[in-house]
Amino acid sequence: MRILNKQFCVFVCLILAISINGFSQEELSFSGYVSLMPSASYNNQSKETVFDNLIHNRINLDYQINEKFNSKISFRNRMFWGETVRSMPIFKYIISNDPGWLDMSFNWESRSNYLLNTNVDRLWLEYISGNFQVKFGRQRVNWSKTMIWNPNDIFNSYSYFDFDYPERPGMDGVRMQYYTGVASSIEAVVKVNSNSNVTAAALYATTLKGYDIQFIAGELEQEDWVIGGGYSGSLFNAGFYGEVSYLMNMDNSDDDVLLFSIGGNYMFKNTLMLTTEYLYSGNQGDYDLEYRSLFYAQSSVKNLSIDKNSYVLSLTWPVNPLLNVSMAYMGFGFPVFKNYYVGPTVEYSISDNLNFSLVSQYFSFANDNKSVATYLRLKWNF
Repeated sequence: MRILNKQFCVFVCLILAISINGFSQEELSFSGYVSLMPSASYNNQSKETVFDNLIHNRINLDYQINEKFNSKISFRNRMFWGETVRSMPIFKYIISNDPGWLDMSFNWESRSNYLLNTNVDRLWLEYISGNFQVKFGRQRVNWSKTMIWNPNDIFNSYSYFDFDYPERPGMDGVRMQYYTGVASSIEAVVKVNSNSNVTAAALYATTLKGYDIQFIAGELEQEDWVIGGGYSGSLFNAGFYGEVSYLMNMDNSDDDVLLFSIGGNYMFKNTLMLTTEYLYSGNQGDYDLEYRSLFYAQSSVKNLSIDKNSYVLSLTWPVNPLLNVSMAYMGFGFPVFKNYYVGPTVEYSISDNLNFSLVSQYFSFANDNKSVATYLRLKWNF
């Protein structure tokens, strides 16, 4: 049952937004950004070029109530217009869908040629006392050790291809943490989704011979028992990390799933960064997918990729303090060029708060389904 309607959500957002001047500078921090992103995409089967536009505004409000209590609300407003809105009647439902227990995503206006949506993705209250802290509400729980695919991220997985959402989605629930030492802690998290299904797990984190390691155990959406772990450290002057999760279905052991990822990164003397990673997803097979399904699909730890074997190789080079270029290749299954993705990116800092990005995403699948999308983004941070 969804217990929060859009009228209440609008009320909360507007009251907090217009009350900024009512708090002292020490109590409240205000930040966000506004971006404009036109795009063009082409698919070889439909033989159509689709032009779209997106205005994306994010507001972050952090309020320190006192020494023990902190709170935060963050929401994003997005206006879409173009061919996708006109040609995909289901698009408005995809955008307004909120997988959380609280329904805090809604469409202000939905017409045949444009869509205006607001989504509250952070709304929490935190209590801190010594080594103990507890956080209630919509929040992000990041148990990841790897960079691309995260089998330990059972609470709020995300799509790698959604580059315009660096904050990543949150989840509705409670997180308790207790720091048992300088580099060790225990956690317990409970999440409730839109179907009132519960995901609950505990984590123990510590260090061992220069490596950060963790162990997790719990249940996933009242369907699977989960055990796993992860590590991160260095090996031969390179970053080295990995995660593993084993999902045991409560009703049928034939549906048990093994997920593991392993990767590393290395920075050369010229600051060129090489990153590589491999993912094994025991529950995946061969799928005929179109790139939009990868971009807009609601993510789960069970569908981190579209094939049992996935791998990525990326290069990132800061040419100078203002210009950064990168190239990523991602393969799905074997042979290597059967199903794959290529993503070049150029980022340029126009000023301290203004950035320009050029992003391209090319997908090629074995069924001769090829798609390419190019995005131009101008982003102002405040």
